[in-house]
Amino acid sequence: MLQKIRRFFADPPQPADADVPQALPLEPVIAQLEREAAEGNIDAMFRLGSMFISGDRVERDPAHAKEWFEKAAAEGNTAAMRRLAGMYAAGDGVEKDPAKEKEWLKKAEEIEIMLKAMDLVWGVAE
Repeated sequence: MLQKIRRFFADPPQPADADVPQALPLEPVIAQLEREAAEGNIDAMFRLGSMFISGDRVERDPAHAKEWFEKAAAEGNTAAMRRLAGMYAAGDGVEKDPAKEKEWLKKAEEIEIMLKAMDLVWGVAE
């Protein structure tokens, strides 16, 4: 798990459309993001989930967004965990489930606390 967390934070996430020019046709953009996600790019997984949950240049598809957020969350992406918690809180594309909402929030908080502790240790070591 620690390797996944370190890999996630090695390349800070970018905004969903940071390097996707608006003029490009959407199909190649999604295909590229899906290729990157298949290669293990956690940011691409999160970006795909974000696109599908918001309907940003694609048809809004919460079920598809949930799949991508779950993949990113499995790799330690706390933003994806928080988005899943929000989906369960609102019943957006999933059945409203306060227990799952709390579960995802707890997972995100645990990782964030661990990362802050690691940052303190690394800061002292430097």
